[in-house]
Formats: sequence, structure tokens, C-alpha cells
Amino acid sequence: MKRREFIILTSIGATGATLSACGNPENKLIPALIPDEEYVPGLDYWKSTSCEMCQAGCGLLVRTREHKANKIEGNPQHPVNRGSLCARGQAAVQSLYNPDRIEGPLRRAGERGSGRFENISWEEAFEELTAKLGEIKSRKESVGFLTGDASGVTGLAAEILASSLDNGRLIDAHGLNDLWIRAGYENAYHQPIIPSFDIANARYLISFGARFLETWRSPVSDSLAFGEFRGAAIRGKFVQVEPRMSLTAANADEWLPAAVGTESMIALALAQVIVREGLSKIPIQQNAFSLDDYAPEKTESATGIGAEKIIRIAREFASSQPALAIGSGTSVIEQQADAEAGLKRIEAIHLLNKIAGNEEKPGGVLLPLPGIDPFAKWRGKGRWLPLTGKSISGLSALLIHQSNPVFAIPHTADAIKSVPLIVSFSSFPDETSQIADLVLPDHTWFEGWNIKAAPSVKSGAVVNLTQPVVSPQLNTKQTADALLAVARSMGISPPFENAEEMTQQAASEIAKVAGATDAEEFRASFTERGFWTGKPGRIKGGSTPKSSSSEVIDEVASLAKQGHASEFPFILLTYEHPSLGFGNQANLPALQELPDPMTGVIWGSWVEINPQTANKLGVADGDLVEVETPHGSLKAPAVVYAAIRPEVIAMPFGQGHASMGRYAENRGANPATINPVAAALQSDTAAVRAKITKLSEQAAHIRFGTTLPERPHIER
Repeated sequence: MKRREFIILTSIGATGATLSACGNPENKLIPALIPDEEYVPGLDYWKSTSCEMCQAGCGLLVRTREHKANKIEGNPQHPVNRGSLCARGQAAVQSLYNPDRIEGPLRRAGERGSGRFENISWEEAFEELTAKLGEIKSRKESVGFLTGDASGVTGLAAEILASSLDNGRLIDAHGLNDLWIRAGYENAYHQPIIPSFDIANARYLISFGARFLETWRSPVSDSLAFGEFRGAAIRGKFVQVEPRMSLTAANADEWLPAAVGTESMIALALAQVIVREGLSKIPIQQNAFSLDDYAPEKTESATGIGAEKIIRIAREFASSQPALAIGSGTSVIEQQADAEAGLKRIEAIHLLNKIAGNEEKPGGVLLPLPGIDPFAKWRGKGRWLPLTGKSISGLSALLIHQSNPVFAIPHTADAIKSVPLIVSFSSFPDETSQIADLVLPDHTWFEGWNIKAAPSVKSGAVVNLTQPVVSPQLNTKQTADALLAVARSMGISPPFENAEEMTQQAASEIAKVAGATDAEEFRASFTERGFWTGKPGRIKGGSTPKSSSSEVIDEVASLAKQGHASEFPFILLTYEHPSLGFGNQANLPALQELPDPMTGVIWGSWVEINPQTANKLGVADGDLVEVETPHGSLKAPAVVYAAIRPEVIAMPFGQGHASMGRYAENRGANPATINPVAAALQSDTAAVRAKITKLSEQAAHIRFGTTLPERPHIER
């Protein structure tokens, strides 16, 4: 007979344990039936996995007790985050137990967009989806697969299912951003790669708008590197160049509030001083810029930064080796020439690294070796396209996973709504799932399997394992399993039964790269640690979308609209929210109530305005204002913010959801609707011309440490 133990649940009040009368006792004696000898009530079990809250690839340890996940910490052995963790990672467990999760498969029961659905079984869902895909195939029409996990198990499962159709179209939700960044760095370093930057070992750092302590690339890894940069025997100096002071700029030794779009001019002015004074120890080869045109004496009126300051910083940069420049600056993109210039600005900024001669050196630019794709053995020849209106057009069905384009990239909404069959695999009732015909809810990543390469570190390649730390809490299925099941129904025989088998076989391929003699032993170690790191081997390639720079420029330019300065006298900077990102974490209350580090705002949106501008417009802190661009308008409370240029206003992404659950809905406004270029690129770099008007309506302004005019609590 198995042991029978008991857990006492006690409610602790201000004076200790309390008892409740009226037949509703607070103390309950609950029997804990022991399913196996490994489970002991009251003991913690820590399980390793990988964070999927962003693309940084941090390693996690999840504490479980009584088969429930209740705490997340960074994995101290993981080379990316080395035991540290950001606020998003700490709050991730709230996605697992969120009360607004979709509990099982749904079929639309009303008009599209009405939000009316009926519960169905998984068998009904698979049968209906298979039948409809079969009809589309018989008509030789196209089916699109849109996912934010193109390089993981879902991407491979989508490729397998697409192979069963005549016209399967693969769409990467992150593809356009990836292509834009690669195109910019290819101009600078003449390789189609995204380099790494050794901040830790630099002695002088200039950042052109890279908010690396908040959201840029891998903020946990970069914050650790910055700590080493500051804590070295020779304390490094840090200069931040950007129109608005971010948290990163607040940690700099100097902040240069350059005019929007002039960061590259400052970089070229620095380069011009270094060259003309013979301060570079590296012979300067012919480059694409005429440096004499960018002397600081000629650029100071345009940039707003004095020539003396530029000359001093140039001398410091040249003499404080190793010196490093990062970032890509900002651009106001109103036509194709602006998009082309945006990529050229990246090359101009990184000319400083050429002059410093810091490529492939400690404290400099590290050009990564070819990466590892654990699924290279099974990849098809399908090309992954970036998410654009063009890649969606002409589809008869669209299957959407780990992406909410109707909210995040609203200019694609009309194209999506025109697709006859929409299938969402969202775990939450977001804007995209609300217009779906079928909703087949995915597991959270606490309940599923995945394996994919993380960004490389100095020691080499990193491959992360995501594995279940708890059993599925609801009637959900991992999307990769669902796609494989439908593929089998379509007559395909996949080489995998499910996502777990996919990760196991991929781990065996990694074992070959690692030179392991015992694949089983390697997989056991890999599972226990949650990651593998080593030199890249023969498993290369991946699902990175391949497009030319001209295609990316054309797509970005197609979203631009001309705004005349007389009508739109200000420039709006839209930036990624430090904790809510671009809005995909807005349904986590721990992040909603986390104050913005620079303004203290919680549970809503805001517009930052310089005090001089606010005085001219008669705007006080907390007033409701309307921001209008050539693309549309929105309303939000004003924050009078001294650390921003007078001609610039700023607003974070993250809020403005019409759907996504009680914690996210009807909070603030979505700036993606008025800056579609920045939304499409999922980037801070693209600004837009704007005008701002004070309104007579009352604003709901919630700031930490002040009297709250409204309660953020929402009841359901």
C-alpha cells in the first residue's frame, strides 16, 4: 500500500493562523495521494528549461511543488544569462495559470469577429481542418503557415505539413526584422550575419540608440557584460547617443541628445576627427563616405551636438582601446530613399569599428561562426517568407501560431481577414484568435517540447532545450503535435510521432556534433542541463528567411507616407516597452504593475513631451492628448519628460489591446496603428512625423508613487 500523507493549508492573517466560523473553515486537512515514490509533498523540485518570452535564449530553472510550477530563476550554468533573469522571465509563470487561457478547441459560432465560439473535441477539430485543407488542395489553392517559432519544432512541423499540399506558404513572424538587421550589418561587415559585440572587454563604448540594458537583443546577457565593463580595473566609459533618454542612457557617463536621424552623422563626424588628426593606428581604406563632408564643425547645427564635444569624444574613443560602437540609430522613413538611407546609417555607425580595428578582437566586434540548426537533417526546401501583406495575400487558409499580427502589425489585418479559413493556435483570446474560424489552443512552453539554437556566445554555439516542467493544465495540445496529426491525416508519414520525439532525435544529431560516444548519455545530460554549448559543427543552416536588401527596402517603403513638417511639426519615437515588449506580454499582471523605470507609469500608455513643448501647447502632466501621424491618430495621457528633445515626442508599444484577457484589454493605446513601419520591423529605429493636441477629456493616468485616479483591478 502506498504511503498516505497530509498537507495542512493555513490562512495566515496579521496575528497568525486564523479560524473562520459560519461553516467556511480557513484551515483544511487535505489528503495527498502519492502517485509514485519520487513525489514527496512539500519538497521543491527544480527542472531546467529555456525561456521563450523573447529571442534572447536564457536558461531557466523552474521550481515545482505538488506538481505546480511556482518560481522561476535563471540557470547559473547557462552561458547566455549565467543565473540572472529579467522581469519578463520572472513573470512568465503567470502565463501558465492565467485565468483567461483558452481551455480547449473552439469553432466559430457567430459572425467573424463577434467572439462567439462553441466547444468542440480535438477529434472534431482535426477532422474539420483536414477536410478543409483537402478541399483547398484539390482546388490547387494556397495555405499559409505563420509562426513565431520558424526555427523550432513548430517550424519543422509546418514544413512537413506544407509538403503534403501543392501550395504551402511558410511565413516567419520575425522575418522582416531579421532581414532588415542582416541587410544593415551586411553593408557594414560585408557578410550576411548578425555580429556579437564584446561589451565586457571594451574600455570605451558608444551606443547609437541601442537600449541594451532594456530590450536590445539579450538585455540580461548585455547587462552582465556591462557590469564587467564597469567593474574592470580600468573602468570603461560609456556614451549613449539618442534623442530621448532611455534607462540605458541614464546609466551612461554622457548622453548626447542627437536629433532624430542624425546619429550616423555624429558617427561620421567622430570618424572624420580621428582620421584628420591621425589618431587611428589602422590604415583607413577607401570607404563609401566622404568624411570631410561630416566634420563636426559642419554637422553641429543638424545634430544639435557641439563640435568641441564631438572632437573630445573622438579623441577619447581613439585613445581608449579597445573601443566599440554599437546600435543603428533612428530614421524618419517617408519614402524609399529613406529606407535605403536607414540601412546606410548602420554602415556609417559601424565605420567606427573599422577605424578602431576591433574586428575579431576582445572588446570588439565578434563575427560569429556558422550557426547550428538541430533540424537541418529534416529541413525541406521551402523558403520562409517575412510577414508582410504580400506574403498573406491570395491565401485560402492561414494557420497562425505564436503571433498576433492583427494587433502587432495592424496594417496586415485586412489581408488576414480576407482569408477564407483562419486557424489560430493561440493560448489566449487575442485580436487574431477572435477572428479565427477554428481555435486550437497551444500548450504554454512550460508544458511542451522544443529545441533550437540560441544566439551564440564567446565560447561558441548554444542549443537550448525547452521541456515540460508540469503536465498540461488544460485541454490543449502542442501545435507541433497538432500539425503532425493533420499531416498524417493528409497522407504524409512524418519521421516523428510528436514534438518530444522531434527534440530527442535532434538531440542525437547534436550529440554527433559534440563527438559524444554515447548518444543516450548525451541526451540525458542535455535534458538535465537544459542546454548544450560547443563549437559549431556540420549541422548548419536553418530556416532563416532569404531575401535581397531591395525586397526589404521595397516592403518598408510601401508602408511609408509623406508627412509635411507644416502639418506634422513633431517627430514621434515609438519604442519597445521595457517589460511588455511589443504587447505579447500585456496579459501578465506582474508586468502591468511593474513601473516604467523612467516615468513610473503602470497599467497604461503615455506620451512623453519635453517641458518646453508642453508649455507651448498648454499641456500639463497627466492631460489627455491626441497624437496624429499620416497613418492615423490615438489618445493617451501626457508625461512631461525633461530628458527628450523639444521637437520629439515618444510613446512605448505594449498596450492598446482590444482582446487578450482581463489584464490587457482596454488599457492605453496601440502606437502600431500610427507607426506601421516600426510595427512591421518590430523595432525602435523607425520614427514618424506627428502633431499633438491637448484634449478636454479626463485622462486615466496611473503612476507609481502617486495618487491613482483609477483602480487597475478588473473583475471577471
